[in-house]
Amino acid sequence: MRIKHIFPVIILSILFFAAHATGGSGVRTGTLTFSAPVYEIEDLVAEMQGDGNNVLVTGKIKNLSHYPVKGYVIVYFKNGNDEVVHSVETDVNDKRPFAHGKAGTFETSANVGNTPDIQNVVIEFINR
Repeated sequence: MRIKHIFPVIILSILFFAAHATGGSGVRTGTLTFSAPVYEIEDLVAEMQGDGNNVLVTGKIKNLSHYPVKGYVIVYFKNGNDEVVHSVETDVNDKRPFAHGKAGTFETSANVGNTPDIQNVVIEFINR
């Protein structure tokens, strides 16, 4: 007869302690990290053309993420104060996706004849 009463007491004790145990699920505070696509700019060249008004910009975007990507680049022309004074967009890899480890190429030109003091060219890849 005692065994019949001990079994329910043990089950109730386990349920009681399980309900009041610390840990378990809760809200995590602090910074969470998420992986994001990673791209690398390779072979970037910005050449002033002979007339002094046009700049030809070429380069490659290497896909370091783990899935195929496609997109376009924004070419920012910055002055000596690191301010964007002109920008232009162009497609990468002729709008075709490129796989992990592969590079997509881009080429564009911009008329910057009326934009003095261009000191730097910055590339931003936009994945679509």
